[in-house]
Amino acid sequence: MKRMVFVLDVLVGAVFILGVFCQSVSSLAADDNSPVWKLRERENISDVWNGVSVGFKFVPRSDAVYVAFYSYDRSMTIGRYAFDEGKWELKKLPTKIEWDSHNYVDMAFDSDGILHVSGNMHASPLVYFRASKPNDISTLERVAQMTGDRERHTTYPRFLNDKEGRTLFTYRDGSSGNGDQIWNVYDEKSRTWSRLLKTPLFDGEGQMNAYFVGPALGKDGYFHFAWVWRDSPDCATNHDLSYVRSPDLRRFENSKGEPVELPITLKTGEIVAPIPAGGGLLNPLVRLSFDQNGRPVLTYTKYDDAGNLQIWNARSENGQWRCVPCTSWTLPWRFSGGGSIPTELTFSGVSVASPTTLALSYELVKEKKRGRIFLDSETLERVDAATPDAKRTVEPRPEYSPEDAAALNQIESDDPRLLKKSTTIAVNGERWIFRWEGPDANRDRPLPDGAPEATQLRVFKFTREGERP
Repeated sequence: MKRMVFVLDVLVGAVFILGVFCQSVSSLAADDNSPVWKLRERENISDVWNGVSVGFKFVPRSDAVYVAFYSYDRSMTIGRYAFDEGKWELKKLPTKIEWDSHNYVDMAFDSDGILHVSGNMHASPLVYFRASKPNDISTLERVAQMTGDRERHTTYPRFLNDKEGRTLFTYRDGSSGNGDQIWNVYDEKSRTWSRLLKTPLFDGEGQMNAYFVGPALGKDGYFHFAWVWRDSPDCATNHDLSYVRSPDLRRFENSKGEPVELPITLKTGEIVAPIPAGGGLLNPLVRLSFDQNGRPVLTYTKYDDAGNLQIWNARSENGQWRCVPCTSWTLPWRFSGGGSIPTELTFSGVSVASPTTLALSYELVKEKKRGRIFLDSETLERVDAATPDAKRTVEPRPEYSPEDAAALNQIESDDPRLLKKSTTIAVNGERWIFRWEGPDANRDRPLPDGAPEATQLRVFKFTREGERP
């Protein structure tokens, strides 16, 4: 049975991700049943560490495609596929992963084309690499520190950019149930890091820590955040879904536009849904998305009076949060404990299904049941399916041929512990699907029978039918 893996401090990005890709469609005959995407090439990149499910990173650039992963000898490895050379270059870095799903890899380029890489950390000293030449992975070298302050217990590295295009870096200092969120900013001229914020963004005051989603940039020009507080490594101690927004990642305010001073604590943050510990709020199951008018919608979980887990949606309206359930399942999933665990539920944030309807997708894992839930965009109440779009009355063409679909879903190994993982990205109008294999969750402990035999990270390169790169 297929399982999905959660790291109960963050949703691991490598597990069944579908990335953003080009959606433009050329003119097609209505009765054309040929697949939209045709396999142009399939390449092996490297063997991969498959003893644990851990997040990899894939970045398309104008010069090349870059990947960050762990090779089978557990080394953090950076790959570069240069378009003008047509081959993969690999660079192993001097850090090795063990069995912890938290230790994903992140990487980004600054405005000078210099690559920055961080990962393989879980409440441990900072692991950070930086190249010395633009677009050159061979020059990656470890840098001992960024600012040198609060870098001994780092987790969840993340690179991103502000509106000015500056490279930012955020991470948690501390541990689950006792941590603060630190933000740095990079200066290309001096090649140095400094604090973006004088204080942590979220401060657990030694009693908790915040698990956040965002920043998501909305149509209103604001960066939006949602988060839950957690009191200990036990995921059952998540509580109090909260929200804040910012015009520039320096000044912050609540949904009413009132200033929020930093650091944000349990007492000063705006609480959307005051769910207590043990109330069914789970940090990997929080989504932040937007409705037709660009208003943020938070999607999350909460137990009902019978102890069944339900999906809820919340939106700020006239200074008050409207919180509405959209399911009425019999799902008595009582999650608890720490580390990575199998999940019984996963879902998306809302998307616009019609001018008056929102939709979200879900999967009940044990029941092998998937579906879509439609919501009235004004009330957030559940409704029947969205009104069909007159422009989409023609039956859609299949995305792939049966042979290509089978290849994408095939498990290479005969080891029953391994599951398929994939990420899809857009590359110069093509669709590149990266495939590898990893196990189910095991609470970040070694697998009882040791690691599976080596398997491959490979890429499937698809062009639109009838088009060439």
